Amino acid sequence: MSPLWRDEVGMYLAPRRLCLVRMGRGLKPSLVHQEDHPNAASGYDWEGALASCEAYLSKTQWSNARLRVVVADTWARYTVVPWSDALNSTEEHKAHARELMASMFGDDLSDWSLSVSDAAPGVRRLACAIPRGLLNGLNELAPRYRLTLLSVQPQLIASFNSWRNRLPVAEAAWFVTLAEGSLAALRMCADGIDRVHAVRIGADWGRELKRLQIFGRLANASQTGRVYVDVPQSMRILQTEVSPGLEWLEEPVTPLTTLHQLEQLRRQAA
Repeated sequence: MSPLWRDEVGMYLAPRRLCLVRMGRGLKPSLVHQEDHPNAASGYDWEGALASCEAYLSKTQWSNARLRVVVADTWARYTVVPWSDALNSTEEHKAHARELMASMFGDDLSDWSLSVSDAAPGVRRLACAIPRGLLNGLNELAPRYRLTLLSVQPQLIASFNSWRNRLPVAEAAWFVTLAEGSLAALRMCADGIDRVHAVRIGADWGRELKRLQIFGRLANASQTGRVYVDVPQSMRILQTEVSPGLEWLEEPVTPLTTLHQLEQLRRQAA
């Protein structure tokens, strides 16, 4: 069988949640199976979460497929990298991004794998870092269950890509994605992404959304500070007060890809 026609499995890995979907490939990809599990791992370490998912991947319905993974923003770090005419290569852009992250977080990032988004010359880029041990663990895990690892993305990137064709292109606004314990956001403007924000949160995550609205208004007084919110239904129903300017992103009628289907399952009530 050609690799292009192999099924795809999507996996969302979070401290206390694991989502799995399998999409049958062909002229018209279709959902074969999906599962949503509470993760037995305690705390926020990725080692425990990765180990706990093996009991599910060992089931035959997940084997012999290509694998796409989305990891919780708990385990990701972000920064926006300004354009510099002095940088000529991809490696120079990554080195610049690593220096910016080290200055922001005050840590040695040698144990983190860093990537920088593509962008046109003169445009800011989004940089993301994920623990190298987590990536290595996923690369070692996949072959044990006859899976070929295709991609690993943090939640903010996967969620933004899932919604981007329904977000404004001419309006300065925040895009926010929430999960239990974390909020990550990026601010869109006419020439790309100009800010990124990621924090740990508790039950009162609405306060953090209001703060982003204020940031938006201060950054551009001519705009409304609108905030587009991707939030699981189980969290949304607990937020009784809806602030003006918040746009709840609703589910599309039909998911288009493996990652669309995975994102839809993640947003459903756990």
